[in-house]
Amino acid sequence: MRSKNFLPALLFGLAAFVVYAMTAAPGLLYGDAGEFQFTLPLAGLSHPTGYPLFHILGWGWERAFRSNPAWGANLFSAWWGGVAVGAFYLFSAEALERLIARMKWRRGAGWLAGIATVIFAANPTFWSQATQAEVYTLHAAFIALILGATLAAARERDAWPLWPVALLLGLSLTHHLTTIFLIPGVVITLALARPEALRPQSVLRNLPWLLAPLLLYGYIPLRASASPWLTLQLSPEHTLHLFDNSVAGVLRFILGVGFAGEIGSAPLTTHLAAAGQLFLTHFTWAGLALILLGLAALLIEGEWLTLALSGVSFILLLLFNLFYGIGDIAVYYIPLYLIATLWLGLGLAYIVEAFTRMTSPGWRLYWMAVPLLALALPFFHFRQYHAQIDRSHDRAARQQWETILAQPLADDALLVSNDRDEMAPLIYLQQIDDRAPGMLGLFPLIAPTPDWADLNMTLKSALATQRPVYIIKPMPGIEALYRVQPAGVGVFRVMGPQPAPAHSYEAPYTDDLRWLGIDWSGRAQPGGTLDVTIFWRDVQRPSAAWHSFLHLYDAAGEKVAQAQDHRPGGDYLPSTLWRPGDVIVDGFQLNLPADLPPGEYRLMAGFYDAATGQRVADPLLVGALIIH
Repeated sequence: MRSKNFLPALLFGLAAFVVYAMTAAPGLLYGDAGEFQFTLPLAGLSHPTGYPLFHILGWGWERAFRSNPAWGANLFSAWWGGVAVGAFYLFSAEALERLIARMKWRRGAGWLAGIATVIFAANPTFWSQATQAEVYTLHAAFIALILGATLAAARERDAWPLWPVALLLGLSLTHHLTTIFLIPGVVITLALARPEALRPQSVLRNLPWLLAPLLLYGYIPLRASASPWLTLQLSPEHTLHLFDNSVAGVLRFILGVGFAGEIGSAPLTTHLAAAGQLFLTHFTWAGLALILLGLAALLIEGEWLTLALSGVSFILLLLFNLFYGIGDIAVYYIPLYLIATLWLGLGLAYIVEAFTRMTSPGWRLYWMAVPLLALALPFFHFRQYHAQIDRSHDRAARQQWETILAQPLADDALLVSNDRDEMAPLIYLQQIDDRAPGMLGLFPLIAPTPDWADLNMTLKSALATQRPVYIIKPMPGIEALYRVQPAGVGVFRVMGPQPAPAHSYEAPYTDDLRWLGIDWSGRAQPGGTLDVTIFWRDVQRPSAAWHSFLHLYDAAGEKVAQAQDHRPGGDYLPSTLWRPGDVIVDGFQLNLPADLPPGEYRLMAGFYDAATGQRVADPLLVGALIIH
């Protein structure tokens, strides 16, 4: 990398850091960001793969933010966002210098690299990660540094050693394992430019620089015991250990084996369509055309090193993303956006070259103004996504948990949510602010065992401890399986599972359900309204999310009224989460027609698959009405 590029890289990086810091969240957050807000200042252990380098660096950074570690953690990401932007400038300037040298330009690489850098800095997904405590800005910084250092090593065979590339790769592997997808491109590039780099002597000389940083993974078993949130005392007889400190357990943690089930979890066509939409959203059709033009420029001008390095890395990263079905896959596209933005910058250079060839070399300086039009893209992104990327007023997590803890809850309460992300602020308040020390936050999949597999099993496991159990937000539908009482603003006490009615029929409906009984209240007369409750018992777990119905038929078998169909259990406890033995209390409101003639009527109930509309079984007679 040329020394003349370091000053503009520094200025771009500092400017980006200032902008990211101004738009960073001021404090407590949900999800992974909320988790890092307490694991960084406490040098603790987060979720797999552990991110040891991130935590070691973050712990040092947090020494300056003892009064507000949450804000400090957010600024830590903003800082690495600035570093990534500066590193991207160095990388793009290196690649552009190689291209314009082939086109016989004397200058212009820095100008075009600056435009590309602004476009990358304003990428909405990258910007969003720079405003909260997250790992992706540091990862982007490593991606840009590795690619830029590799190009520099390929160009300056005598002046640029190979150990910096190996060291950057090793350090990056201790932060984010997808770095491994850069190694083939780096190796191919060095093999083309410096064949001696692959000789055994050279490999043995540089290999320690790659492997030594991996010792930082020792942080994980060493700091696990200093992370009290990994050991939950549910009851005197039941302690929940969330980390396996055996050799096999540590290796599974480092490798993220728990996420292996996300690979291939959705059809490839679905991921391809999503990837295409992501690139279109981030670059628009004009930007995609410039990206393709940049690739064409590398091919036409024979710039094989940049093409091999960026192209192989892009393809491997994209293939991984297309098969990895994790929920936050959008952030895994940041390295791809980084490479694509480089190609966009190369495309801008080739536009200038095309106009110059159509006119004369003396006009090149004037045509260099044309790439400024590309700055419409970051302007568009700022206008379009300002509300999402500006987190400076985001206090939702703090407000929610201050409200929860202000309620008259038991000191040893178990607080349950269906969403792991919502629980991270509680641990921060406990570990950093020393609040609510006797409470525990629980959520589905807190441990990889069947008793925590979903919300239903989580509530069963929590109630089994005999401790007071609360849900921390309204969850419409869970009253179908559990008795719930308000316990304050937005908090509800779970009293226990729904009981069966005193007199249960246990009549078979399907292999999955038994009908237990019915109860109703209201006016059984024309124009009246009946509140009807039907009781069922689960025998075996249904395979689909069923909807229920209640119809009223006359003596001739004609339907004369029906209640509103709905999903018992709502979105939180649909039938796919019911377990054998569960009692399901299904409530309806049945409005009787005002012109309903006297006679005998039958109440018929049942379930159907909403996806197909097919009934699970024939309607079951659950009651009779006599209208006088």
